[in-house]
Amino acid sequence: MGPSGLFYFGLVYTVAEILAIPAIPLTASAGYLFGTVQGTSVVLVSASIAAAVSFVIGRTLLRSYVEEVLEEYPKFAKIDKAIGREGFKLMVLLRLSPIFPFALSNYLYGATSVQFWPFFLGTLVGFTPGTIAYVSTGSIGKALTLDSASAYPWYAYAGGFAALTVFLKVAADVATGIIEELDEEA
Repeated sequence: MGPSGLFYFGLVYTVAEILAIPAIPLTASAGYLFGTVQGTSVVLVSASIAAAVSFVIGRTLLRSYVEEVLEEYPKFAKIDKAIGREGFKLMVLLRLSPIFPFALSNYLYGATSVQFWPFFLGTLVGFTPGTIAYVSTGSIGKALTLDSASAYPWYAYAGGFAALTVFLKVAADVATGIIEELDEEA
């Protein structure tokens, strides 16, 4: 597909994330189309840009609306106090833990007390493991279907996927536990 394919895919991905369209199918498609390394790279760049744009929109244009939405989520309001103190660390944990939908939460974080750079860097670090996992599924799917003659046996992929799934589950559970402890302190 080349550089123009990566660019247009990244553009579509960014717009989809800004519009809060679920991106998991696109994330897996990146692995299928570009492989694990290039697919992960284009998704990380695109999702980071979308997160930054959504955060700024949430902080400026949609702030009053986002604040109204936040009133419906008391858990998010509790987390806001902790975010002000532990911006980067808490953003990493929130991105590892599947508490809030990624695209919508970008707008919501714009209305919190977290500063832009801790939000942005914490988001980038926190969603990297999940991105690698979803992109890898697309890459594995391609290897098992189209490239099956040169692929590893299916059980090698299944074992790698199982190990990655266990790692992500443990990381999400640890992150959720820490967030719940911060909730109790707040």
